[in-house]
Amino acid sequence: MTTTQFSIQLASPGEGPILGKISKDAFLNDRHTQMKGLGNDPYDLEKSMTAYLSQQAVSPRTVLLKAVDNETGDIAGWALWSFRGFTVEEIAEIRDAVPHAATQFTSTAAAQTTGKTAPKDQTKKVDIDDNDPITQLERMTDEDMKSWMTKLMPDGTKCMYVNSLCVAAKWQSKGVGAALLQWGTKMADTLGVFIWVHSSANAWEMYAKYGFKIIGTLDVDLDQYAPAPAPDNNGKWGHYVFRYMKREPSQE
Repeated sequence: MTTTQFSIQLASPGEGPILGKISKDAFLNDRHTQMKGLGNDPYDLEKSMTAYLSQQAVSPRTVLLKAVDNETGDIAGWALWSFRGFTVEEIAEIRDAVPHAATQFTSTAAAQTTGKTAPKDQTKKVDIDDNDPITQLERMTDEDMKSWMTKLMPDGTKCMYVNSLCVAAKWQSKGVGAALLQWGTKMADTLGVFIWVHSSANAWEMYAKYGFKIIGTLDVDLDQYAPAPAPDNNGKWGHYVFRYMKREPSQE
C-alpha cells in the first residue's frame, strides 16, 4: 500500500473558504458541534471559520498551516498554531521558514474561492439569551477554557498551543493530521517549549500518540443542555468529554 505524501505549507487569506469548508466537514459527526446548531442563534461553523482563518492567515502571532496532497494539489487539512511568550519577530522567523505555494483546486466549487479574500463576517449580532440552553453550554465551556489557559499560561510562560486542527473527510485516517501535528512537535522540540491542546472528544487519541498527556477533562452531559432530542440514539445526545492535554519537549 502506497502512502500519500503531503507538503506542509503556509495557508493564505484567500484559502479561508476552503479551510472553512474542511472545518464543517470534519465536524459533521461531532455531537457538541451538532448541538450548537440548535440554539436561538444557530452556529454556522463553516462561515465562522472562513472569516476567522482568513484573518489568522495574516496575524503576526499565529502560524496557519495547510497540508497539501503532492499529487493533486488539494488541501487535505489545516492547523492553526498559536504562541505564548514569543515576540512578533520570533514568530515571523518561524513562519518564514515554512514554504508557501498557491494551491490549485480541481473542483468547480473550490476554484471559485481560489485567490479571493473571504468577506468580513457580517452576521447580524443578536442579544445573548440567558434562557437559551446552548448559550448556557457555551458560556460554561468558555469559562472552563479560560480557567485552564490561566493555569497553563501564567505571565512569563513560553509555549505553543494547538488552536485548531482539521482534516478533510476524504483524507481522515491517512496521516494528514499526523503530518500537521508533527510540524508542531518538531518545532516545539527545537524551541524547547511545551505544547498544550484543548482536544475534542474524537481527536484526543491522535494527540496521545504523539506524546500529549491528559492533564484535565470537562465531561458534559449534553442532554442537560439539549433544546431538542438527538436525531438518533433514542433521542439521547450523551456525554461529551473535552480533554486538556500537554506535551513536554523531547530531550533527545
